[in-house]
Amino acid sequence: MRLILFPACALLLAAPQAQRPTTVIEPRAQALVADLPPPPMPPSPEGPPLSLAEALARARAASPDLAILRERVVQASLDVGRAWAQVKPILNLTASYTRNQDAPIRFVENPNGANPPVLLEEGSRNSVQGALALQVPLFNGRAFPAIATANQLVDVARLTEAEQRIELLLQVAATYYSGVQLRELFRVAFRQARTTRDHAIEAEARYEAGQIQRSAAVRARIDVLRADEESRRAVYAYLSTKSQLAQLLDRRDTAFELEAPRDPPPEVRGAFTEVLDRALRDRPEMAAARANEEIAARLTTDAVLQFFPTLSANGAYRYNNVEDFSGRTLTWAVTIALTLPLYDGGLRYVALKDAGSRQREARLRTRSQVTRIEDEVRRGQLDLESARALREEADHALVYARENEELVRAQFEAGTATQVEVSDAEAALFQSEATALEQRLAVQLAALRVARAVGAFQR
Repeated sequence: MRLILFPACALLLAAPQAQRPTTVIEPRAQALVADLPPPPMPPSPEGPPLSLAEALARARAASPDLAILRERVVQASLDVGRAWAQVKPILNLTASYTRNQDAPIRFVENPNGANPPVLLEEGSRNSVQGALALQVPLFNGRAFPAIATANQLVDVARLTEAEQRIELLLQVAATYYSGVQLRELFRVAFRQARTTRDHAIEAEARYEAGQIQRSAAVRARIDVLRADEESRRAVYAYLSTKSQLAQLLDRRDTAFELEAPRDPPPEVRGAFTEVLDRALRDRPEMAAARANEEIAARLTTDAVLQFFPTLSANGAYRYNNVEDFSGRTLTWAVTIALTLPLYDGGLRYVALKDAGSRQREARLRTRSQVTRIEDEVRRGQLDLESARALREEADHALVYARENEELVRAQFEAGTATQVEVSDAEAALFQSEATALEQRLAVQLAALRVARAVGAFQR
């Protein structure tokens, strides 16, 4: 009898359980919010958008470093005037007044014509003298290489200013693109944080409904804290980049926002040899190196001209209130002076050897500059190709990470996936999005570096 009743009782007990309605899971935010800090809020805009073109224009106009280099160009231009002064006439006017303790004794002619014919007379204690002197260089061979070198140093100063301006603008552009990517990253982080918090609320509701373990709900809360931390870290990184950009633009505030440029950085394409020839032709460093070679070669000419004589004409017109023996107070003199250096302790031979050494040094510097530019161009092209390939892989990985996260969430809702799997999927998605942004930035920066290496970056 018992054997017959037991299956029947089991069926009766199973029937009500089969007919029991499915539990409806309602998110209960209060239970979770009580244990978690408030979610981070995206930062409010600090000012109007600052475009890349505006940032580059301000860097050109307001950078104190570029202003310093422009002043050096002015100083080099003034040195040209100093060099020309070696072949220009020199006119000097001197005057002096002397009050003597004793009056000088002078000889004067006896006005009566009697003996003695010459009388002694006390002169004035006041002595006034003046002289107007003119010096005209007729030949000074060393002046000509000095003038040519001064003119070329102006070109070198301009080329140095152009080089530093390009470096500054490149740094501004790289910082700007980095800030734009960081801005996009913190938006992704906040979106991920909201999704993670919503999932944690759902996990809390499932735990209270008895469908998952407490450890799963706790793990979901840990994911919320981690996502909030990533959001705050991305915001601070963006604000730090804005501060760095403000320093480059000589701004005392960060009351601006960055926006994605309408056009990506131009990518210089071509064979390595063609790009290298263009770089060696257009880079201001190469033009400066060639100018320095010419300046160094001119040192030999200057050393040789030290063996040549110098010729000058001097004229003087003098006034003295005390008459001389002839009774004149005004006198003049003209002098032609020829100076031939015979022995200077061997300095001219040292100058010849020094000129040869500096010329060899200049050639080696040019050779080193060529090697450096060649390396920059080669590595720039390799970095750009690598960045493009990694960007494509990162984009594909992001597609799979999004699909995986959606599938795992759906499986969790169906009860076939654990919270650990959800956490891993969320972390993988955020990492994939961050990597995709990083690789896009790497392509932009690599394109900028190639343009800089070739000499095609805007000046």
